[in-house]
Amino acid sequence: MTHQYTLLALTALLLPVPAFSESLTEAWDTALASHHQIAAAAAQRDAADYDLQSAQSARMPQLGISTEYMWMDSAPGFSLGGITTPPIFEGDDFIRAGAQLKVPIYAGGGISSGIAAAELGAGAAADQLHAVIQGTKLGVAEHYVMVLRAESGVTVARSIVASLTTHTDDTRNRFEFGAVPQNDYLAASVTLADAKQRLLQAENALDYAHAAYNRYLGRPLDAPVNLSPSLDIDNLIPVAQSVQDLITLAQKQRPELSAMALQAKSLRRQSDTARANSRPQVSLTGGYMFLENEFLDDDAFWMAGVSLQWNVFDGGRARKQAASLDSKAAAIGHQRADLETIIALQVRRSWNDREEAENRIGVAQSAVTQATENLRVVRNRYTAGASTNVEVLDAEALREQSLRNNDDARFELVLARLRLARAVGNL
Repeated sequence: MTHQYTLLALTALLLPVPAFSESLTEAWDTALASHHQIAAAAAQRDAADYDLQSAQSARMPQLGISTEYMWMDSAPGFSLGGITTPPIFEGDDFIRAGAQLKVPIYAGGGISSGIAAAELGAGAAADQLHAVIQGTKLGVAEHYVMVLRAESGVTVARSIVASLTTHTDDTRNRFEFGAVPQNDYLAASVTLADAKQRLLQAENALDYAHAAYNRYLGRPLDAPVNLSPSLDIDNLIPVAQSVQDLITLAQKQRPELSAMALQAKSLRRQSDTARANSRPQVSLTGGYMFLENEFLDDDAFWMAGVSLQWNVFDGGRARKQAASLDSKAAAIGHQRADLETIIALQVRRSWNDREEAENRIGVAQSAVTQATENLRVVRNRYTAGASTNVEVLDAEALREQSLRNNDDARFELVLARLRLARAVGNL
């Protein structure tokens, strides 16, 4: 008797057929274009690029233009040995205007260190963006799999309800003809009611999975969700590599580690910039000035010169600021070393989870086949009067558990592969 296979087919027909199935790659593309965390990380990268351009502009000449108009209640003159000159300005107001050009010649290495620090900061921001992208892709994939798992849970629950409905109807008919005691019908009815409750729970879990998936992709929570069950993720992990090889690979290519290394180097170069502030600063200056004054034989003139600024004593401010930046760099170095061990643990755990799930797949699939056949045999024996209703209900429970175990193994294997890809840095 193969009616259980017919029930599974009918249950599948009860599910809506989507007009369009979204693939995991398409879901990733949607998230990369709209996810707020990615947009925030991209803005941080852009800010770091502008910081670099700002640091590079410190080498460029600086041109300033100034003008001034002044009015006085009475124009002043000079008093020399009792002789007073006429007012030095025509009227009681005057105009001054000028332009000054300043070109840095020597800054104690501060400019080059500032540029190097900004370059390293920009590289760290780019790596951070890459890390956020990978984390977001894993989040999308986990929500994607959660939807597929919830959909499969509804399919299993509907299959159990359909099978138990058939069995309950059969026991009722047989009870009415006096072939079985009333207890058989009552036990089957209670079991069916329990299965219907689990179906309601599965449908609620599916609705939540849809809403969570939509939220993660920036869509309305009640937007339709139709996902393709085909996941092409086998190429994300290099084949024929040991767990130690993957740990080594992860420590080389995880963007978080690269970002922290660049951040530490950037802080050290900022420390060099702070020290440079205590060294002489030499600039070439030039300018043009106009001063409205009747006593000057020329009221417009050019100027050129060299300026030297040297803060000989600043109370140790530059030295202490440099020491602070060096300490921050050391702190990031320690955090990076700790992150290396965390990443190694992530790789090992994902590797073990994948190995476990792969080993469970064969056992779970075999258990489904055996549980389905067991249910068929027990039902046939029950129809022939050679088996009890309890045995039928137990067989139904075994089939339901085997189907759920099979789902657990299948979807946990997918998640383990995705998490291993993220741990290695290949996502």
